[in-house]
Amino acid sequence: MPVTGVGRVLAVVLLCAHLSDAQFTVPDVIIQALRPKGLRVYIPDSPNVSLFVFQGNINKKIGENDVGTVSAEITKPTDGKWLYENRNLDLKVGDVINYYVYVVSDKKGYLKDNLSFTVKALESPTSNPAADCRNTPSVVRNGKACAGQVLFEDNFDSLREDLWQIEQYIPDEPDFPFVSYQRPPNAPTVVVEGGYLKIEPKLQQDLPGYSNNSIYMGKLDLLNGCTAVSSKCHVEAWGASIIPPIASGKLTSKTFGFTYGVVEVRAKLPQGDWIYPDILIESLFKKYGVTNYASGVIRIAGALGNQQLSAGTIEMGNKVLYGGPIMDLKCRRSLLSKKNSNKPWGDDFHIYTLRWEPERITLFVDGEEWGRTEPAASGLRGRLGPNCDAPRAAATDLSPFDDYFFLTLGLTTGGVTEFDDDVTSQGIPKPWRNTGRKASLRFWQDMSSWLPTWRQPALLVDYVRVTAL
Repeated sequence: MPVTGVGRVLAVVLLCAHLSDAQFTVPDVIIQALRPKGLRVYIPDSPNVSLFVFQGNINKKIGENDVGTVSAEITKPTDGKWLYENRNLDLKVGDVINYYVYVVSDKKGYLKDNLSFTVKALESPTSNPAADCRNTPSVVRNGKACAGQVLFEDNFDSLREDLWQIEQYIPDEPDFPFVSYQRPPNAPTVVVEGGYLKIEPKLQQDLPGYSNNSIYMGKLDLLNGCTAVSSKCHVEAWGASIIPPIASGKLTSKTFGFTYGVVEVRAKLPQGDWIYPDILIESLFKKYGVTNYASGVIRIAGALGNQQLSAGTIEMGNKVLYGGPIMDLKCRRSLLSKKNSNKPWGDDFHIYTLRWEPERITLFVDGEEWGRTEPAASGLRGRLGPNCDAPRAAATDLSPFDDYFFLTLGLTTGGVTEFDDDVTSQGIPKPWRNTGRKASLRFWQDMSSWLPTWRQPALLVDYVRVTAL
């Protein structure tokens, strides 16, 4: 890949631009943003081409006579391409490369300017270029998807707020968990350390400005940095209604929406009584409604944090992996799958995979299929019982799972949906009732029982990747 210095670029421009005519058409320029970093630019080889010049600026306009911050003259083709690569260029999803190219063919120069390329995803250096784009049922919002293309990826070398929104609000229906989602510096709940995303719950009473009395008589104000409606960012304790006793973290990819694809998450699940992770995809536009999961949620992986949790003889703790589609509150477990293990899922890292196709939803762990949901003759709604509130509108057999979804990584505690009232943890009954007005209070008052079990309460994520079908 011979590349000359940029010193002769302007001379090429001045000598060649006025010689251009209609005898040659500059081919489409193929650009790939590479992972973990790098840029690849090329055009296919054509007879009589002797020079390919690329001039580009990142997130900045460029004039047709400017030398860009990304600049190259390619004097010789490589494997049938006039190719430029820069493996040191650090690009991010959302970056815009404004550029122009000059091509010399048969000793005449041809300008193609006013061009731009927006980074939609970071691709593998060995992936097929966009010119070889094959059709796929996968759809990415504000972009084009090609079969096998990596649409979204984060290896958590740093905390990428251009990819993720760090949530800050107090969640309520339908789960009513006993947490608030807080971002640094309010609470150190979300960090990247050693190449891993770490989401760890904290006791609200241990955060600056709070005490145990604050839980019963204080207020929690998250309006500065709130990511939800203001009513979900301020609460005051009153009577049995305490402020959320746990501060936790949650990341969402709301700038990235997709329909159908393969989601792969390598993670180590949290352990500790009444903790559970949220590794989900959720509806971006809530096409089928906003309440009671009407627009659908797919749990890619979940395991309750209790080491020993049972309802009678049924094991429900950290040795039970569960996941699948949820589309109704009352019948939220109707379509979920389970996989038992002889040791807790939180002991090790595992690769949790969702394959979301127009015909089915399939779950894998470490490459092994463990859950599959396919629509009935009447659609996915036909898999629910007659007393379930299935979505009333249906566009496809897989509705509501036929629209744009986003990724969610989070951790929560308690609530009124994940833990049945009749369960016991190491023989001790659950301290709250799901229908009780004092649910959060009863949980907090039992802290002496559950806090000693929080020896590994964090969700650790190595990487997340979304690939087109």
